[in-house]
Amino acid sequence: MKTVLFHILNGTAIVATAVVFGTDVFFALVGKKAAAKSKESSIADVMGHFHEVADARMPVIGVTAVVTTLLQVIFAGVGTLSGQLAIVSLAALLVHLFVYLTISKPVNNIMVEGVKFGRLVDNVRQLQQRWDKVINLRAALLLVAITGLILVNYL
Repeated sequence: MKTVLFHILNGTAIVATAVVFGTDVFFALVGKKAAAKSKESSIADVMGHFHEVADARMPVIGVTAVVTTLLQVIFAGVGTLSGQLAIVSLAALLVHLFVYLTISKPVNNIMVEGVKFGRLVDNVRQLQQRWDKVINLRAALLLVAITGLILVNYL
């Protein structure tokens, strides 16, 4: 039997994951195409500022998703279907985090440095393309995570 605390954790995990999912889906569907059509100076300026703001605000949301999903694994137990679904969600969140930290975040840092110091990054289009190459994967991982979290409530 699931407790009120479990449902609060689940709802919090779903909402936090949904925020990150929505952000990644937006960039997969809209941002990637818009950046491809933009001048290099525009990419450098807008994306640098996007990353500057997002990298300051989004970590608390991502950490909330991971922690509340981990707590669901602990409370449900790994031997239950709910616990196993939470494990799948947690794994997807952690792989997403790994991809972000190893591929996306280094690109973000370079672009943020550019806007902070008022200089155009020499290879900004290539950096944006590197970032774009993993955004669909990131969105797919978050879709797996959020689907698992939703199913936790029904099983």
